Amino acid sequence: MRYNRDEGDTKWPVAFDSNVRSEERMFWVSEMPLPALAVDERGMVKAASRRLLEVLHLNREQVVGNPLEAFLVLPPKVQAAIRQLEMYPCPSPVEGVLRPFGSDPVTVDVQLMRDGGSGSWSLLVTVPGEESRDRVRKYADRIVARSSRGVVILRESTVAGMNPAACGLLGLDREEVYGKHATDLFVRMEESEGLQEVRNRVAQGQTFRGLSISRKQGRRPVIIHVDGEVLEDSSDLLLTLTDMTQVYLLEMQVRETDRLAMIGQLAAGIAHEIRNPLTSIRGFLQVMRHTLNERGDMKSQGYAEIMLREIDRINDLLGEFLMMSKPSGLKKKLIQLDQVIRELLPIVENEGLLHNIEVRFLLQKIPCPLIEADGELLKQVILNLCKNGIEAMGEGGVLTIRLSGLSESGFLSLEVEDQGPGIHPRAKEKIFDPFYTTKENGTGLGLPVCKRIIQDLRGEIRVLSGERGAIFQVLIPYHKV
Repeated sequence: MRYNRDEGDTKWPVAFDSNVRSEERMFWVSEMPLPALAVDERGMVKAASRRLLEVLHLNREQVVGNPLEAFLVLPPKVQAAIRQLEMYPCPSPVEGVLRPFGSDPVTVDVQLMRDGGSGSWSLLVTVPGEESRDRVRKYADRIVARSSRGVVILRESTVAGMNPAACGLLGLDREEVYGKHATDLFVRMEESEGLQEVRNRVAQGQTFRGLSISRKQGRRPVIIHVDGEVLEDSSDLLLTLTDMTQVYLLEMQVRETDRLAMIGQLAAGIAHEIRNPLTSIRGFLQVMRHTLNERGDMKSQGYAEIMLREIDRINDLLGEFLMMSKPSGLKKKLIQLDQVIRELLPIVENEGLLHNIEVRFLLQKIPCPLIEADGELLKQVILNLCKNGIEAMGEGGVLTIRLSGLSESGFLSLEVEDQGPGIHPRAKEKIFDPFYTTKENGTGLGLPVCKRIIQDLRGEIRVLSGERGAIFQVLIPYHKV
C-alpha cells in the first residue's frame, strides 16, 4: 500500500498494487458501498457499484462495456496511465468530473487502485458531502488484507504493518514482530546470499527487486521473492512478498525429468554399443569353458566361470539402463495384485532361506480388486524391494509383505517391511536418485527404475524408516467396476 500526506499530517492510502484475481476485483467493485468503477487497459468500464449507478442515474447495462470518458473525465495524464501503465504507474488522488445523466457535472476526487496482475484499474469516486476518505482507506485496507501477496510496511526500520499473507509466508504471528525491528521479520528464514542482500537493502532503506529468500516448513521448502520500494513523500519502505514455491518445485521437477531423459539417451547408446560385442565374448567363453572342462583344466575353467558371471552382471546393468530409458513401454492389462505376489513368493522365500530369513505374506481379508498394470514389470518392482529388504537384514530376521488398503482414494497399498538397521535420514532423501547406492556392488538404478514403473501406473512409492527396519509402501490405483 502507498501512503501520501494529507492536511493535518494525516496519512491515508492513495494507491497500491493488488494480486487479487480479476473476477474477485470485479465482484468487490460491484458490491462496494462507495461510488466505484473498474476499467480495463483500453479504458472500458468492466464493473460499477450500485452507489455509482445511483449517482449517474443510469442502470448497469448503460455503464458497463462503455468508455470511461462517457461518465468520468480525468486529467489527460491519468487517462493515459490507464491505457499505458509505465507512463504513470502510481498516481496520487486526482480531481475528475463526474457526468450524471440529466444533471450538471460534478467535480469529484478519484482514488485509483492498480491491479498488478492484469493491468486493470479500480476507481473510487468521492462525491463531495457524502463519502469520507477514512471509509475509502478502510475498504482499501480490506483488499490488501485479502491479497494472496504478502505486504509489509517498514517505518524507520520498524514493522508498522503487515497483512495475513505476509505472516503466512514468513511463518510468523503479527504480534511477534509488530512494532519491532525489521530484522525480526526474517528469524525463520534460512541463511543465504539472498537473505543477506534483503537485510542490507532493508537496513539502507533502498528500493530493490526480485531477491529470493526461503525457509523450511516441515520437509517442504517455502520460496519467497521479495520486492522493496521506498514510498513516495515518506521514508517508509514497502516490502512485497510473492510465494514462488510452486514455481520452484516445478523447476526442480523439470530438471529431474531432463536428467532422467539424458540418462535414457545414454542408456540406449550404451546398450546398443556394448551388448553386441558382449554376446560374442560370452559365446566364445562358453566354448572355451567346455573345452577346458574336457581337458580337465579346472583352474582355467574357474577363471572362465568368473568372467561369465561378470559378463552377466554387465548385462543386468545394461538391462536397468534400458528400463530407465524406456519406462513407458508398459503392456497394461487387468490383473490381481495378490496373484502376482503369490507367483513371486517361492523365489523370495528361496532367497530368504539362503540368509535364514522368514518371509511372511499378509493379505487383508477382503476381495482383492483388479488393477491395470504390466504384471512382469510389477513383479520386477516387488522382487527388487524384497531383495533390498533381505540384503539389509543380512542374516536372520523377518521380511513381511503386506497387501491392504481399499482406501477412499481408490488405491491398493503394498508394503514390504524388513527388520534391518533402517535408513539414515540423509540417505532416505536420495535413495530414489539414479546412481545413488549404499551397497558395495550396487548400481544405484534399482529403486529409480521401481519409481518410474510405479509412476507410469499412476501410483506412488514411499519409504518409512525408524531406528530399526524400513517399510517401502507402494500405492497403486485399483480398477473401479
